[in-house]
Amino acid sequence: MEQIRSILFRNLTLKILSLVLASALWFFVSGRSKTELALSVPVEFASLPTTMTIVNKVPTSIHIRVKGTKTLLRPLTVNPPSLSVDMSSSKSGKNIIHLAQETFNGLPLGVDVVNLDPEILTLYLDRFIEATLPIKLKTKGSLPRGFQIRDIIITPKMAKFRVSEEYLKEHSTVLTEPIDLSQLRQTTKIKVNLMTPPGELKLLNLETKITATVTIGEALAQRVIKGIRINFLNRDEALGRIGISNYFVDLVVECPLLMQVDNIRKKTNVKVDLADLKIDNEKGYYRLPVKISLPETVKLLAMDPTEVEIVFKKK
Repeated sequence: MEQIRSILFRNLTLKILSLVLASALWFFVSGRSKTELALSVPVEFASLPTTMTIVNKVPTSIHIRVKGTKTLLRPLTVNPPSLSVDMSSSKSGKNIIHLAQETFNGLPLGVDVVNLDPEILTLYLDRFIEATLPIKLKTKGSLPRGFQIRDIIITPKMAKFRVSEEYLKEHSTVLTEPIDLSQLRQTTKIKVNLMTPPGELKLLNLETKITATVTIGEALAQRVIKGIRINFLNRDEALGRIGISNYFVDLVVECPLLMQVDNIRKKTNVKVDLADLKIDNEKGYYRLPVKISLPETVKLLAMDPTEVEIVFKKK
């Protein structure tokens, strides 16, 4: 036992010094050896002119592979660098950006970018202008059966926008976010938001409140009602026998969609007033108007005939 202890503690200081030197050498060698690391890097578009905007879809990040020592690469896994694209010299229309020529922010000295994916970005830029555009309500779904939209009022009807020229080539109005008609049963006033595509359209006065008043009423339909009897009023018996051209009329009416024709027929009154017939009329010929009274929610579109012919002879 004493022999083993003697061997272990012999030249102890020298052994410890050798271990420290070996460890330092290992850390130095491993720290100097190069390795590669794959990263996802966010893309920043800097110095874009205030009158211009990017109108096509571009990636918000790219994939890169960097090379350096482990010591330098290790912090990048926690705080990756970002790619800054200088847009100060960009122009309206198509722009080709070679990413290898752009600046990486937060990339330590001694770390090199060995690969980019993609290497090139294609950007389409458009110019902004100020324009006053009308606002239009967008809807989805359908009203319950028997109801229809009578009117839509947007307040305000128009607003000022900062809008791209490309947007104006395809749109003449600004749509609201859709409202669901299936939930409406009566006239409704509702606050709505505008559909403003990012980078294409921006409301200048953000305090503007957009409201839509949707007037709901019963759905209307046209109905043909045939053969409603005419009531002849105020007939003077002294006239004797009378010849009448028509005893019935046919109607075309507009009424609520769910209203039954039989109900309209029962509540409709058609009449001809015979009070103006005179015995002293030598020819004994008259044309008298047909008068009609309809239910409140029914509108007369056409009637046949609109007058009747009356012929009689003196007794």
